[in-house]
Amino acid sequence: MAAKEIISVGQGNNSIDKNSKGGRSINTKNVNDRISTELWMQHFANALLKENAIDEKTYKKLLAKISREVNRRFASR
Repeated sequence: MAAKEIISVGQGNNSIDKNSKGGRSINTKNVNDRISTELWMQHFANALLKENAIDEKTYKKLLAKISREVNRRFASR
């Protein structure tokens, strides 16, 4: 069974577009909004917890810091 390649307009991070030489390039447009920023930062906090790089107490502190930073960053928008 052959896989179909879907070519669409890139929306968001890491969209694949054709470059001038006909090959593939990765378009890393920043999605700069409150929700995606907070989710992205929480993703890394979860990865640290899952790999036992931090303990539960540090994880909760990190989530609080993430929330404060995102609120600070997007407060004026």
